[in-house]
Amino acid sequence: MSIENKGVLDSANLCYKTEIVCAPNLRWEGSMKIENVKMRDIAKKFGTPVYVYSMEILRRSISEIKQLAPVTRYAMKANSNVHILKEMLNRGVKIDAVSIFEVQRALRAGFKADDICFTSDVFFNDDDVKFCLANNIYCNCGTLGMVEEYGAALKATDVGSAKISIRINPGEGAGHSKKTNTGGAYSKHGIWHQNLDAVKHLVRKYGLTVSGVHLHIGSGGNIEHLERITGKLVEFAKQFEDVETVNFGGGLPYQYDPDQPQEDISGYKAVIDTRAKILKKHFGRDIACGIEPGRRFVAGCGTLLGEVRSLNHTFDDEGKRIDYVLTNVGFCHLLRPMAYGSFHPIWFIGDELGPEQDLIVAGPICESGDVLTQKNEEPVARRLPMPKPGDCVVIGGAGAYAHAMSSNYNSQPLIPEVIVDGDRCVQTRSRQTLDDILMKETK
Repeated sequence: MSIENKGVLDSANLCYKTEIVCAPNLRWEGSMKIENVKMRDIAKKFGTPVYVYSMEILRRSISEIKQLAPVTRYAMKANSNVHILKEMLNRGVKIDAVSIFEVQRALRAGFKADDICFTSDVFFNDDDVKFCLANNIYCNCGTLGMVEEYGAALKATDVGSAKISIRINPGEGAGHSKKTNTGGAYSKHGIWHQNLDAVKHLVRKYGLTVSGVHLHIGSGGNIEHLERITGKLVEFAKQFEDVETVNFGGGLPYQYDPDQPQEDISGYKAVIDTRAKILKKHFGRDIACGIEPGRRFVAGCGTLLGEVRSLNHTFDDEGKRIDYVLTNVGFCHLLRPMAYGSFHPIWFIGDELGPEQDLIVAGPICESGDVLTQKNEEPVARRLPMPKPGDCVVIGGAGAYAHAMSSNYNSQPLIPEVIVDGDRCVQTRSRQTLDDILMKETK
């Protein structure tokens, strides 16, 4: 039987799901689409691997998140593609940057200095603090040393603002992996909550003003956890009489598995509203309450298209066959499965896909960890239809921490990025060549 496989937009999940039409044998064949553009056509036009971003899904996620808090920032480290940045700008989202190059990138995209907050635990070098002071970039300091460096530079140059924000480590964190947990005793991030008196000492020493407090505990917390941790930050904020802004960070949950319901974050608005009322009652004035998600904004808008290149198999000690599907998508293109054991939905597009069976989907890179189907950071088989070499592999949830974390490992070029907006399909980053990779090397 001929099977038609339609890619449809699941507005509740803000990601792509597969609609199987008349498919008693559950074959995934035919034409999957991103908005109105066939994935096969994208792969044919731009080659593979290639990142593709849906502007419709991005806009929906922006609308969803902007309702939660009076001030919304985008943690641009998740994806700094200029078209995504401009979409944020046009819809009133401000920027959280974690390096001076990100600050400069945001400025080039059209953001004003007042739209940008630079959050870090250190100034990468002496020039960074000078740049922030000279360009009036608001700094969110994550260590006592960073507060002192800012104060000393301000005192020496007498240029820039005395106002700073401080990032506080509340003593606990959250994360789907230890590597994504950014709070607690074993996190390098933030000023330990018991060291706030030391902050006050530095503020007096250098004539600074703590006008903002902030925390971010990592990705993967639920609403109950976020409610509790925001309450902690409110209490910390009360220690600083000049507070104007309270930033509750990011970490909004996101469900990568399209077969599961998307995490509901609508209840977070009531949490933020309650915190704002408590702050207003304490300070006798409105305090600007904000959040700064990254992953939740962009994860669902991204798809990574690749190609099946070969099939392989082994046998375990008990004689059980293990089947591998080898693609041209490696961890130099998508690091998350190898780095965190992260789940990404995977589909194949082919004219005659085989029956479903247990498959390990992997990449071409010369490392055993180059596996796309992992759990607890170990290879694990996934029930998928058997493809053929030349078929297309579709990797969902690839909008956040994907292209942004790619590399030239194995001298592989950085791959293109494409945006889809209705019928329009435009390349926004070209594929690197070897000359691009070698350009800055000296002979």
